[in-house]
Amino acid sequence: MRTVAAPRSARALVVGPGARRALRDGADGTVELAFGPGGYVRLGEHHVLLAPARSPLGPLSILVAGLARGDLVPGDRATVTGGALAVGALRIELASAREPPAPRAVRLAPRWRPAFAAALEVVAPAPAALTPGLEALAAGEIASAVARLAGRGGGLTPAGDDVLAGFAAWRWARGVPVALAGDCAPLGRAYLRCAERGELAQPAAAVLAAILAGDRAAAVRGARRLADWGASSGAALLWGMAAAAAATERPQPAPTCSSPNPSRRGRDPRSRRAARAPRA
Repeated sequence: MRTVAAPRSARALVVGPGARRALRDGADGTVELAFGPGGYVRLGEHHVLLAPARSPLGPLSILVAGLARGDLVPGDRATVTGGALAVGALRIELASAREPPAPRAVRLAPRWRPAFAAALEVVAPAPAALTPGLEALAAGEIASAVARLAGRGGGLTPAGDDVLAGFAAWRWARGVPVALAGDCAPLGRAYLRCAERGELAQPAAAVLAAILAGDRAAAVRGARRLADWGASSGAALLWGMAAAAAATERPQPAPTCSSPNPSRRGRDPRSRRAARAPRA
């Protein structure tokens, strides 16, 4: 027989942008997954990740002061009411929680390619099963790529879904956002919808910013941290960013020089205006 926990309170310190959208008054759902002191809660079509206060912040995260092991039990009801998220016997006050700065699109620095190449060397290479989808993304064949990647691969969020999230995040950062429709896993879809708005977990956002700035050292440091994000999520996000860069940042051909049109050389501009003038 399960012991009923005594009611207690905790306080949300930071709420990610995706989590904030989920926390509308009256939202209702259940705890889907618990691990350590945290876990995922589903609220209608949305997901939030409850995590201890010092955890890295992701777009679905709610960092909670006082969160303890055993607070989240799969199947427990979760509701949002009166400025708080009630999960089982735990009531998490939301009113004083801050939100991270909004992401913004940026310009590429001249040395971004070497920074990106160095970051990719730090993470594991993409598995062969995802290669056709990645190649399709890099070629700009988005519909075909989504069909090959969505819901594919291992991890809590399938690696293929994380690839699509990385692709979408790069596109947003470069000012060419994209919406991707595919058969993603529910949690993978939740992170993808955030990435389409430029919203990423802190480790991924740091790597993306370093690459765009052409900061090779920072990109390598960030990629090492990103490699430890989930079973495959960190590396897969970077693979997706690389595919987006290949598709959207192709070097432009140098302009060719050509001699002026001899028929136009030395012609009086007034004669061209006269030629176009209607006759009386």
